[in-house]
Amino acid sequence: MNMRNIKLILEYDGTDFCGWQLQPSERTVQGELERALSTIFKQEIRTIAAGRTDSGVHARGQVANFPLDTSMPLAQIRAALNGTLAKDMRIMDIAEVDPAFNARFDAIKREYCYRIARKEKALERHYTWYVGYHLDVEKIRSASTRLVGIHDFRSFCRANANVNHYRCTVEIADWTETGHILSLRIIANRFLHSMVRTIVGTMIEVGRGKWSPEFIQEILDAQNRHFAGPTAPARGLCLERVYYNDG
Repeated sequence: MNMRNIKLILEYDGTDFCGWQLQPSERTVQGELERALSTIFKQEIRTIAAGRTDSGVHARGQVANFPLDTSMPLAQIRAALNGTLAKDMRIMDIAEVDPAFNARFDAIKREYCYRIARKEKALERHYTWYVGYHLDVEKIRSASTRLVGIHDFRSFCRANANVNHYRCTVEIADWTETGHILSLRIIANRFLHSMVRTIVGTMIEVGRGKWSPEFIQEILDAQNRHFAGPTAPARGLCLERVYYNDG
């Protein structure tokens, strides 16, 4: 037996996927990847992902791993997968890693980007959230700095989430403007269900003047989802990168 632990970096357009995780009768990223692997290697293969992206969420740097009993060269595995997968999903990199490596549990932090369009454009509608309000970007930036550090993010998580705790360490929460695109870059050790999208929806409320930047602390302290803003649409969110101790 030549059992190897294979690590992939995947890119996918989440528009036509019902998220990462396997779901009966639904098209998912995990389902498509495992179907392709089974087709190529004639064996059932289960994959582990660094993050279970939701329906409609994109990824530029999703990481997955799986055990594989084959002597096929890595370049050939990658080519076979890309030749079998649909075009809205690509294997960007492949490596053989230590047998103990786990894409989810070995990740030390994750980076997401959320893109807001200030101008409505046809070609960006699947990758941005168009917001027509006038936004005070400096207030949004000021509010976002209050998220940096270790906090309980229960208010920014889907109600009744099945998690052991709500503490997350946010390292970066920066907003940049490029043309008509306003982008949030956020890095944390972990993210709760819908956390980034709820943060974005809340920041839009700050930007349009409904709340002050200082109100973010009250939202955090409340530990209640009803205190935060609406959940932004999935289409503006992209998993950019997953970090490990080896880089």
